[in-house]
Amino acid sequence: MEERECAIALNTVASVGGRRFADLIQRFGSACAIIRAKEEELLQVKGIGKKTAGRIQALRDGTVLMRELQKAEELGVKIAVWNEPSYPAALLNLAYPPPAVYIFGEVLPSDAFSIAVVGSRRPSYYGRRAARLLSKNAAKEGLTVVSGMARGIDSAAHEGALEGGGRTIAVLGSGIDVIYPPENKNLAERIANNGAIVSEFPFGSCPFPQNFPRRNRIISGLALGVVIVQAGETSGALITADFALEQGREVFAVPGEIGNPLSRGTHNLIRQGARLVEGIADILEELGIPATRDHDSENNSKAMRLSSHEKRVLAQLGFSPMSTDDIVIATGFFPSQVTTTLVSLELKGIVTRVVGGYVRA
Repeated sequence: MEERECAIALNTVASVGGRRFADLIQRFGSACAIIRAKEEELLQVKGIGKKTAGRIQALRDGTVLMRELQKAEELGVKIAVWNEPSYPAALLNLAYPPPAVYIFGEVLPSDAFSIAVVGSRRPSYYGRRAARLLSKNAAKEGLTVVSGMARGIDSAAHEGALEGGGRTIAVLGSGIDVIYPPENKNLAERIANNGAIVSEFPFGSCPFPQNFPRRNRIISGLALGVVIVQAGETSGALITADFALEQGREVFAVPGEIGNPLSRGTHNLIRQGARLVEGIADILEELGIPATRDHDSENNSKAMRLSSHEKRVLAQLGFSPMSTDDIVIATGFFPSQVTTTLVSLELKGIVTRVVGGYVRA
């Protein structure tokens, strides 16, 4: 096996992550030398027990390597090793980069200008909308949006970036051939066509809970800053924020509704010094990136083209659902007038119908 192949093979040993790989390289000098090492030599490295040593030595016959390479060719996946030009440059700044990463799609040099957007798997409409809008506007500004393709905020972030015509990168906590959650298969295809899906885990790896902190480390490692949108006090998104701080990245938090448990994590971050985010301008300012467009003006220009009835109905709506009956009471319009006006606003993309009524789009 060549050095590249040895690194790919070692990456398949679950107990050899970035840190132990670095320790092994320091002791033996190369990935192939690690695989050739005797058991007693491997056991001298901190964290390497008999089971791990046995798994490393079992790589010598090349069976595991051939399985990975064949699967990569079959699926059109690239495997980038830590010392190759194709390896995402941002990850080299991590204390212990993974030996190899699997890439479906393409990671471009321009993806160095990116933000991560993460948060609750069970967000409110407000949280989902905030993630989608921030990501959409980030994409319009030329920033790549990085997230974890989980349910909730992550999916909304990817959708927003795609809606904004930009690039997005999904980092998985499973093998790149194991799409999780399964309902995101279509989203995964769209991401791969407009960015990349990335994983440090070998083919076939299941999305075990212990994988997600490692995934979160890669998410923050690929970005200039991390935006937390809705997170409870024990949310996994806060782990991503911790990694961002360790890595010297910026941490941003979107303020939430008072009394909502999903606001506690983000509000705690703001108390601890995270930058409060109300729009993409806050992120660009902190990162020192000049804005190329006025997003507030774009939104206001839509509102200026409304009739008096539409403006009055819109004035009643916020980001929490409001029923048609409540709008009738608030405006004093007839029910038929409210219904007609809401349809008009919906067709213009200014309001959206959700469970419980209507909200601003």
